Amino acid sequence: MKYLTIKRFRHLAFTLTIAMLTQGFAATNAVAADPYPSKPVTVMVPFSAGGFTDIMARLLSKLLSEQWNAPVVVENVTGAGGNLGAAKVARAAADGYTLLVSNTATNSINQFIYSKIGFDPVKSFEPVVLIIKTPNVVVVNKDVPADSVGDLVKLIKADPEKYNYGSSGVGTTAQLTGALFQDAAGVKIQHIPYKGSSGVMTALQGNFVQMAFDNSVAWAPLIEAGRVKALAIASLKRSSLMPNVPTMDEAGFKEFETSSWFGISAPLGTPKPIIEKLNADINAVLRMPEFVEKMKGGEIVGGTPEEYGKFIVAEAKKWEKAVALSGVEKQ
Repeated sequence: MKYLTIKRFRHLAFTLTIAMLTQGFAATNAVAADPYPSKPVTVMVPFSAGGFTDIMARLLSKLLSEQWNAPVVVENVTGAGGNLGAAKVARAAADGYTLLVSNTATNSINQFIYSKIGFDPVKSFEPVVLIIKTPNVVVVNKDVPADSVGDLVKLIKADPEKYNYGSSGVGTTAQLTGALFQDAAGVKIQHIPYKGSSGVMTALQGNFVQMAFDNSVAWAPLIEAGRVKALAIASLKRSSLMPNVPTMDEAGFKEFETSSWFGISAPLGTPKPIIEKLNADINAVLRMPEFVEKMKGGEIVGGTPEEYGKFIVAEAKKWEKAVALSGVEKQ
């Protein structure tokens, strides 16, 4: 009886092994017959249509769609500083068909200015690739008697009550760059927030505020027209958009770098082969002449998923310090 039991056990084990191998081969064949992507891919933009994030995402989606010969669609989900769109991607299936345009706000700053954001900016996502950085620029009213950041610091120290700076809103890189600047320069400047960069542009040209630390791409037309003065770019290398403007590093503020940045992330648990394919194909898009030309002024980056993951962590540390310096309280 014992012999029969062992024999039956071995037979059962053999049968199960064959069944598992058969299922494995079937799954492998299914993957081979159904390569990624086999259906439309959604790229989630957590901001309104028409802005830089949206424009970049639509260009990327177009070029990926042409490369894959498959639909890539952009979806805009706005609200809570980008948190609603990011949270939707965090809850999506981890299959590579829903991607997030991860960025400075949703994946670095918001965790320090909102009590609840609905996701973990690091642990809820798989980093795919850093696409582009657009550095901030120090701009002043054209009548401010300063031609360098050093001049500006001297003016502020000589008459602190006379100078203030505008930003595109509380908790934005424009406000927080101002906070980092004050700390680095040893000065105090009154902050006046506006609703978006257009409000700051109007105020600065009218001398209601004397300076701003805003996005260089947005301010480039006014700088080029001579309606405001650019004193320094907050990056470690000069911008192709304004090559005659020195960096903050050149101005004596070593390693001073702030920018708005944008990349692609996927829901946590997305299979590694899909992450690797996305990374390789997006890096290929970043080298395409059409992308380079239309994103002129920004610093196109690229790189590996691991590099992007480390970058996000480092950025969070920098903006956490900036939020603390600014005195912004959690909402």
